[in-house]
Amino acid sequence: MILSTPPVSAAEVYNPQQLSHWGLLRQVRREALIDGCIKDVAPPEPETFKKLLEQWCSQLRIDSPEALQRWQQQQGLTPEQWQAFVARRWRWLNWCEAAFASKLNSHYLERKPQLDQVSYSLLRVSDAALANELYLRIKEAEVSFEDVAAEYSEGPEKAQGGRLGPVPLSQPHPMLAKLLQVSSPAQLWPPKQLESWWIVVRLEELHCAELTDELKQRLALELGDLHLEQLLNDPKAAQAVPASPT
Repeated sequence: MILSTPPVSAAEVYNPQQLSHWGLLRQVRREALIDGCIKDVAPPEPETFKKLLEQWCSQLRIDSPEALQRWQQQQGLTPEQWQAFVARRWRWLNWCEAAFASKLNSHYLERKPQLDQVSYSLLRVSDAALANELYLRIKEAEVSFEDVAAEYSEGPEKAQGGRLGPVPLSQPHPMLAKLLQVSSPAQLWPPKQLESWWIVVRLEELHCAELTDELKQRLALELGDLHLEQLLNDPKAAQAVPASPT
């Protein structure tokens, strides 16, 4: 059987039923909400815009005018539309930074357990007496933590000599995470019961996420995404596009 391929028109308009059938309607509505939010946001200054265009080309590995032209043709964009496309994300970021400036610090504190990274050594055994004996041997430097964990630990960390991380601070068991939060580097804790295990823990490194400009941008975009999700889940959102969060 020979399958014919219908021509694709760049100017073709698709109705909501078609978009729903393809699973694209929610995404289209999301983009429409963004357009409504940024309609009053001015485009970037020429020097900033030039850097944005260069960064965009670098990220997509477009290294020649011919390659850029091919990409534009594939996407059905004129050069002017492409520039507006690149500027759009910058305008959305600016809107998010302005709209959620008062919420940024609280969102940072809320997200900090996921942003902070921790590296630690863990030994777990099911016998309390064995845990205490191994703890004392490590404490007195008779053996290394790595050697003890590799020989005695009963969890998957055994394969790495007990070393875990870096992982988000939210990933370990809540009790273990609290212990690591109040630890100093290289601090060795006596055996503690965790569910059916007896564990010995040593903090290696705690990498606290600082509220840098880059992280501020990331958090502002997160708040923007949450705002869009709230609008999309509101039946009235399809009819109204607020310019700022309520």
